[in-house]
Amino acid sequence: MIEVLALASAVSTIAGSISSAVQAGKDVGSVLPAFGKLAKLEADIHIAESGRHKGPLGRLSSTEEEGFAIANAKMKHKEAIDNLRSICQLYGPPGMWETVIREQAAARKRRADFLNAQAQKRDRIFYLVTVIIAVLAFALGTGGLFWGAAILAKDFR
Repeated sequence: MIEVLALASAVSTIAGSISSAVQAGKDVGSVLPAFGKLAKLEADIHIAESGRHKGPLGRLSSTEEEGFAIANAKMKHKEAIDNLRSICQLYGPPGMWETVIREQAAARKRRADFLNAQAQKRDRIFYLVTVIIAVLAFALGTGGLFWGAAILAKDFR
């Protein structure tokens, strides 16, 4: 489950740690895991924006606060990426930003695929349970009608 209200804060925190690490002269390999976390958060933001972070019933009750939190997280992420691009190009070794973008795209795709599979699984279970309950209700209702009709038929004889 994605905690929508904490996304913007997490983006700012991770971007700050990456920025200070690059400015301190850390190599690409030591900074890539943090960029992976940033890509994971971006995938979380996109999933939350599409509403797939909730179950089928939860999607019916999205709050304005949640919408503003998602918009805030998107703005913070864009701001952080722009800031990190300039920092990596100024303080990082040549080709650092291109490596980061390539690895971030791969991490973002893996996370989005995982979250989409998880949402599909949750939706499939929900719909299966809904169909089972509907079939049982129909069967019980039909059985009740026949049972009631049989009792009424006995009363009229």
